[in-house]
Amino acid sequence: MPSKTAAHPNYIVQLIEDSGLSADQRAAAELRFRMALEFALGGPEYVLPSLQAYMLAQALNEPSEDDEADEAADNSKGADDDEAGGTQQMITLWEKAESDAIRAALKPLSKQMDEARFEIVPVKV
Repeated sequence: MPSKTAAHPNYIVQLIEDSGLSADQRAAAELRFRMALEFALGGPEYVLPSLQAYMLAQALNEPSEDDEADEAADNSKGADDDEAGGTQQMITLWEKAESDAIRAALKPLSKQMDEARFEIVPVKV
């Protein structure tokens, strides 16, 4: 199976709540976001897997009532600590990459863009 290239990533980036940007400004911001995110994560082929891993890590990191009961009953350390550390690393990696990409995308616009968000949408092939 051929790999995706930077010219044809397997996702698109959409700027949400753009505060009245022109089409060219929007496209340029989306491109800056995509380029910065790909750079931070190691290339376009790592964006979707990293996003999926981040979302899974977030879901696994949310405490449930069962977790709290288990924690109270068993305070032993071991494999669960290693798993939690890896989960937290994935969360931290994605959040830093995304934050840096947002800054790179919006900084040149010199507008107040507090409500602007970027959405990553997988492309069906």
